[in-house]
Order: sequence, then structure tokens, then C-alpha cells
Amino acid sequence: MTAFCAGFEAALRRSVGDKATMKAQLEQLITMSKRPNITLQVLPFTAGGHVAMDGGFVVLGFESPDPDVIYLENQVGSLYLEEQSHVDRHNVVFNHLRAAALDPVQSRRLLSAEARDLR
Repeated sequence: MTAFCAGFEAALRRSVGDKATMKAQLEQLITMSKRPNITLQVLPFTAGGHVAMDGGFVVLGFESPDPDVIYLENQVGSLYLEEQSHVDRHNVVFNHLRAAALDPVQSRRLLSAEARDLR
């Protein structure tokens, strides 16, 4: 199974925990982003409005013949979307996010800069 999740710059800049915790989390993202099976891209504030402003989602990709599934989570529960039209729509949204996001090297640079700023 492959999971794809969009990352927004707001999530990097919003303080959750103390500076040491935030720095450790950013450093963990940097470490994980260097793995060959992980592509980490950050959608920067400079991208402006985007197609996923109504909420995040995760694309769960399975090997054929199992179809992909979309996972949504909110304050009252979670939902798995299996209908092909819903999966297709979320895949289009995800591809738009990837196109608007920083590339993996630029994303890692942004993460590194944020971690340095937390000293």
C-alpha cells in the first residue's frame, strides 16, 4: 500500500509544543524525506488559494486489483471513499497540489530553514 498526503506550509509554521519538539519533528521530516520511497513536497503560502482548501485527505493506493481508497478525517469521525468517481476527483486534486508544491529539494530546504529558525 502507498499513502499520499499533501503537506501545507501552514502545518510547518503552526507551533504545536515547544521549540525543541517542533525542531525534532521538522528534523524527522527531513530525515524521512531522504528515503528513496518517500517524496515530500510542501505547498507554500506563495501558491495562494488551492484546490484542497476545504480539507485534507489521504490517498491510499493498493496494488492491483485492489482499488485506491480516499481517507477523510474530521472532528466527529472518519470516512473511507471507495466510489471510483470520488477517488478520481481526489486524485485530480492531489495532482494539482503536487504541481503547485515546491519540489522535494526545495521542500527540504524550507524544512531545514524552519528547523534552524527554532534555535
